[in-house]
Amino acid sequence: MLQSKRLILATLERRLRNRPLESMRARVVSLRAETEDAYEHYCLSLLRWGSAESPQYWPVAYGRLVDTAEKLSRRLRGVAHDLPASDRYQMATEVEMLEALAERWRQSVKASITAVA
Repeated sequence: MLQSKRLILATLERRLRNRPLESMRARVVSLRAETEDAYEHYCLSLLRWGSAESPQYWPVAYGRLVDTAEKLSRRLRGVAHDLPASDRYQMATEVEMLEALAERWRQSVKASITAVA
């Protein structure tokens, strides 16, 4: 299902570039949301029922870690201005460490994808 949506989306995006119609733009936006939803369901299913021995598992697992770390970093940065200066410094340090971890996880995702390919 996911792969089919991705193929259809790529076709529609190419058509939209060649012939930009508002109705097609709306369809692309809708299909992009459907594709993202299908990918989210795929990831959840793979993490819930997939095997860590599967080559598809680790890119999804590390990808999920990266997404979670990025969301947390944004939330922490968003509330940092409400904290006293000393707490802001500590939070900034923790956010930097979290972002460094996320970058290492991104590299792990790339390495695991390369190993599968």
